[in-house]
Amino acid sequence: MRRGSERFCATGTGLCLAILSAILICQGAAHDFQVTDIFGRSLNQRGITLVDWDGYMANPAIKVRIQAPRATSYPVNATISANGPRLYFGLPSTTSPDGPSVILSFADAATVKDLLISIFPDRDGNDEDYHLRLFNGPGQESLIPIHVIDQDRPHTNAFAITVDFSQDKTGFFGDPQKRAIIQQAAGDWAYFIDDMKLDSVPMDAEQTWIWSTNGFTTGTYTRNREGYNGFLLYAYGFHSSALRSGGEGSFGGGFQQRNGISLGLRRSGGFEAETAGNYNTLGWFLTQSDDDWAYTGNLGQEANDLYSIAHHEIGHALFFNTAHITFQQFKNAGQISTPEILAYHGGPARIDSTDHFNGEIDDASRKGVFGYEYYGDVPRKRWLITKLDLLCIKALGYSIRPVSAMMEFSLGSKQFVRNAVVGHPYNSHISATGGIPVYYFKLAQGVLPPGLVLDSFTGTVSGTPQNAGEYPFTIEGRDYTTNGQSLTIPLSIKVTSAVEFKFIPETTTFSNEVFFVSLEGALDARTVLEATTDFVDWSAIATNETVDPPVQFQLNAGQFGPTRFFRARSIP
Repeated sequence: MRRGSERFCATGTGLCLAILSAILICQGAAHDFQVTDIFGRSLNQRGITLVDWDGYMANPAIKVRIQAPRATSYPVNATISANGPRLYFGLPSTTSPDGPSVILSFADAATVKDLLISIFPDRDGNDEDYHLRLFNGPGQESLIPIHVIDQDRPHTNAFAITVDFSQDKTGFFGDPQKRAIIQQAAGDWAYFIDDMKLDSVPMDAEQTWIWSTNGFTTGTYTRNREGYNGFLLYAYGFHSSALRSGGEGSFGGGFQQRNGISLGLRRSGGFEAETAGNYNTLGWFLTQSDDDWAYTGNLGQEANDLYSIAHHEIGHALFFNTAHITFQQFKNAGQISTPEILAYHGGPARIDSTDHFNGEIDDASRKGVFGYEYYGDVPRKRWLITKLDLLCIKALGYSIRPVSAMMEFSLGSKQFVRNAVVGHPYNSHISATGGIPVYYFKLAQGVLPPGLVLDSFTGTVSGTPQNAGEYPFTIEGRDYTTNGQSLTIPLSIKVTSAVEFKFIPETTTFSNEVFFVSLEGALDARTVLEATTDFVDWSAIATNETVDPPVQFQLNAGQFGPTRFFRARSIP
């Protein structure tokens, strides 16, 4: 039997290797977790892609789907973790300086668990790489790459928010770190507002209400000591038995104007910081470090994050307060329901009696929106601007910059697909922009030229075409918005036969360091002239766009050096 077996392998080595490879692959897959995206594509090798939208805002939560290894005993609890302090999972999960973790239970090999994963924003504009670790005991561990596309770019705010600390009588903002946090929170809102061509406010022309140091009982008006453009925000400390901070537009002030026409938006307001803490007397957590985003949940039994509360109250002063006429109108209606909000959110953004969007969860980030920050499907830690917040601000009359979060998903045009030549490598890219930039491409209609394939992740059509002809087809594309709409684009690739060229001896000459090349051949594509010294490595030295024979080149000797061997071929 052994000799028979050996004889079989000797005569069928390829088959033996193929069977062995299949066994090894199956064994490896049996011990691996399987991770797929919402389109059913495997991410085990390709990895997970996250995006850090430009601006300091809540990033999209990407949903992946997980199956435990087949070669295990069920039921099983698997530990899922990641190695970045700013990464986080959907709830329930834990956060830590080492990264997030969660335990998922699998009843059997067919059980599929959804996992949300996202990253807290930073400001540096650098892409990042991490990994997702799926662990079910020795020998049953999978590591999935995580790549973060960071879309932050240097930017100078076009909308100015002037923070004035002169009305602070408590000494609370005598601390430079506290002042820096307030400046940063104000600047993070301003980042998203475009140049609105606002009229400047002269000195002493704006009055703003300042509450007394013992809370929301009495106060007095102050006037701007200097002229300004944009929004004037007074930040000051006070203390009351309510132990709460506040923020509002100035009811007694003026409105923003453009060319003398009122926009219904107040041009000043205040942020009042409770000196003892927020709804407690535990003081404040002071940091601007992005890695500290999960230090506190801003609950009653812990020191609150000054950035979070400042971010929220400044939002009231700038936008979400009845001092602004348009917001008052929306509040009277109980909601904001512009077409953009309905298209993104699937319904209106509801406004409650406290000027909050109570009950609303942002669709992309799965975080609670303004006023609903204690809720959502992901950790409720440092508070952030959401895309739904920006859409509401736009509805109020503010101009929003074309930041990445506001760019609609779109597909490129026909110009991104080139024609091809039989037998020559082909590579062309169908572009996509906007939306959540984890894209999915598929062939919706028609066929690609034989030999070419479509990469569903990149939109790249590549391969070596085998047959000449005209091949019309339609590509469908989607971004990673769970309820997003697909787009289609009709395309066509013309594959031509490769052309054989012949040099025309009487017009192919070399004299006075000038090389004259003349070729004949039926042409319907561009021609490239290549040179070599060893018949192995060929370098393109000239391309001719003419499609009518003869094809002619005129080259100086310096363009090809000592080379004396040439060939011509057609290219797409």
